Amino acid sequence: MSFKSILGHEGTINKLNALAAGGRVPPALLFYGPEGIGKFLAAKEFAKALNCTGPDETLRDKKQELKEEIGLFAVPAPAPHPSSSIPHISGDACDRCVSCSQIDKSVHPDVRVIDAEFQALLMEENSQKQKTLRIDTVREFTRYVYQKPILSSWKVFIINDAHTLNTNSQNAMLKILEEPPPGTIFILVAAKRNLLLPTIISRSCAIEFNRLSPAAVEELLERGGMTLDEASALSELSGGSVKKAGDIKEVRDRLAGITAADSQKIFKLVSSLPREPYMAREEAKIMLDMLLVSARKKWLAQPPGKKASEHAALVRKLLDYRRFLNQNVSHGLVLEAALLESEKLSVALR
Repeated sequence: MSFKSILGHEGTINKLNALAAGGRVPPALLFYGPEGIGKFLAAKEFAKALNCTGPDETLRDKKQELKEEIGLFAVPAPAPHPSSSIPHISGDACDRCVSCSQIDKSVHPDVRVIDAEFQALLMEENSQKQKTLRIDTVREFTRYVYQKPILSSWKVFIINDAHTLNTNSQNAMLKILEEPPPGTIFILVAAKRNLLLPTIISRSCAIEFNRLSPAAVEELLERGGMTLDEASALSELSGGSVKKAGDIKEVRDRLAGITAADSQKIFKLVSSLPREPYMAREEAKIMLDMLLVSARKKWLAQPPGKKASEHAALVRKLLDYRRFLNQNVSHGLVLEAALLESEKLSVALR
C-alpha cells in the first residue's frame, strides 16, 4: 500500500506527503479522530514514506547490471556505510524496497508499534485485558528511543490508541517528547484527543482525521471481500468508521439466529451480550446505534402527524439511552428498555 491507497483523507494525506518529501518533520505528531477511519494505516504509510529507499535500490540494481556487462574490468563500488542510507524524497513509499517490506510485515528494527499487543507480550498477559498503556510499557520502549538507528535515517515510534495511556504513562513521555534524539519521530494515534494531557498535546503537531464518507466505507468494505449489497447496507450504519461497520456485521451475524417472531427475542438479545462488562457495553452501544438508524428512517418516511411525532419521540428516547451507556448505568437494563420502546413502533435491529 501507499498514501494513494488511503481513501477519504485527501487533504490530510497531502500534508503528510509534503512533510515526508520535505524531510522537515516535527518530532511528535498526533493523529486524532474517530476509531476505524485509517489513522493507524496513515501512520504506517508515513513511516514507510520517510524511510523508503526505492530510488536508491533502483540505482544499485542499475550499477550491478552495468558491472555485469563490463565484467572483470569493472571497478568495484565502495561499500556504503550502514548509517549512510538516505531515503528518497518523493513523499510516498515505493512498496517494493526492503524498508517498505519490513514495515509492512512489522519487522523493521527502526519502526516500532506500541500498542496493547506490545504491552501484552511485555507483561506476558492476554492482549484482550490491556485496557490502558502503562508506565512500564513507556519505560520499555524509551530504552529503544536512545539507541542509534540500525537501518534507516528515521526512527519512528507509533503509539496506537494513545488515548489509553494513563496519567503516569503520559507524564513519563513528556521528557522524550520535549527533547527527542535527532532523527526520532513519535506518532500518537488517538481516538479521543480530550483524554490526553494538555502538555502532551502542546508538544505535538496535531493532525485531524475526519469520518469517512459512506462511499469510502463501502469501497473499503468491498476491498475486504464483502458483497456490494452488504457493504452498502453496513456503510449506512457505520457512521464513517470501517471498524464500526465490521463490529456491526459481527453483531448482525451473531443475532441472525434470533427470529423476529420469537416471543423471547428481547431477552435473548440482551443475554447475547459478552460477559466482559466493557465489551458488553460497547456492543450495547452498537445495537442502540442500529436502532437509532432504523428509527430515524421510519421517522423521516412518515408524513407529518401523530405517527411522525411518535417516531420523533422514540429517537429522542434512544439518544437518551445512548447517553446512559456512557454513564454508570446497567447496559443490560438500558438495552432492554430501548428494545421494548422500539418494538412498540415496530422498529427493529437491522
